[in-house]
Amino acid sequence: MTASQSLMSELDTVLSKASNAQYLTILKRVTDLFLDSPERFSSDHVAVFDDVIVRLIEKAELPALIELSARLAPVGNAPVKVIASLAGNEAVEVSGPLLEASNLLTDQILAKIAETKNPKILTAIAGRAKLGEPVTDILIDRGSPEIARKVIANPGARISEIGFVKLINRAKNDKALAGMIASRTDMPPELDPFLKLALAPTAATQK
Repeated sequence: MTASQSLMSELDTVLSKASNAQYLTILKRVTDLFLDSPERFSSDHVAVFDDVIVRLIEKAELPALIELSARLAPVGNAPVKVIASLAGNEAVEVSGPLLEASNLLTDQILAKIAETKNPKILTAIAGRAKLGEPVTDILIDRGSPEIARKVIANPGARISEIGFVKLINRAKNDKALAGMIASRTDMPPELDPFLKLALAPTAATQK
């Protein structure tokens, strides 16, 4: 048995007898220990914190998860499994800070979350500083008009050609959306004629 496995075994023994209050105390102490100087820990050390905190958050209540998420969101070497678990939480108060700010969430993780979660979660994702095409494709497919606008207005969001096609099709009945699409500098030029049609005045507006 490795030292890490031994530690996990001891932790499981302690947690099996712990009350909810003790769980919270242990979670806070372990988190404080990591966040005191996260940059000093090697990847192996961070992996141990990851295993420990993942176990601790299994029984953590909402306020503790909200606090933990906010504290870990800006940390560049935060425990990855913990980040992924919290980012997938249904409560946007928990997942939101990580979905908006954590640089540890890959497009693969974000796409998986975006495929099933509620509009508040999608809105949080749409506001990230950087978004890849696999993610924006899902946001455009599943999101509301407001989420689509947030994606278009996000300069760090990469939109695929099929994503632009879907947006332009919606813009036929939404001139404001068409105008937002026109402001993007990354739209494939072959789609320009279709966007111009969407921007063209309708018969009703010409009267």
